[in-house]
Amino acid sequence: MKKMFFGALSLLVVAGMSSCSSSKPAAAAPSGMVEEVIPLSGPQYRSNAEYYRAVQNGVSPERSMAQKIAMQNCRQELASNIQNDLKTVIENYAKNQNTGMTNEAKTQYQELTYAVVNQRLNDVQIVEEKIFRETNGNYRYYVCLQMSKAAIEAAAEQAIAKDAKLNLEFDREQFKKIFEEQMKAFSQK
Repeated sequence: MKKMFFGALSLLVVAGMSSCSSSKPAAAAPSGMVEEVIPLSGPQYRSNAEYYRAVQNGVSPERSMAQKIAMQNCRQELASNIQNDLKTVIENYAKNQNTGMTNEAKTQYQELTYAVVNQRLNDVQIVEEKIFRETNGNYRYYVCLQMSKAAIEAAAEQAIAKDAKLNLEFDREQFKKIFEEQMKAFSQK
């Protein structure tokens, strides 16, 4: 009876050990290096087809100042990303116009959409935030902000429609098509 018990027990131990072993050995960090975890770095913190997102951090001996630095950096990154995309949209829109848009008109479209972006930066949403206290007493504040791409598109269209001169030449459907193509291409990066 004891032999059967020990035999069954040893089979269970062997089966348990083989099922727990990994088929791939864990990758070790190179000698002298330690891998660090970066807060707010997962896919849910990256821009996608619906939202522009940015993650930044700020460091200061004062908690509120660390937060202000991170928020300012994050807003600047969001604005830069949006303005780069809008510039591409305007350039593609200008190329697709049959009338051959002038450089002056293209510049006006860009300036108007940039103004819209700066206005809309007040409507950002906080996705997540984390604060850490460093060993030297400083605070490190991480924040992820997002802004809706649909809201940017609608605000840009409204701003162009309000400008009488630009509105005369403006083809809403063409702009919308190019904007959506650019957003789709951006989300696939």
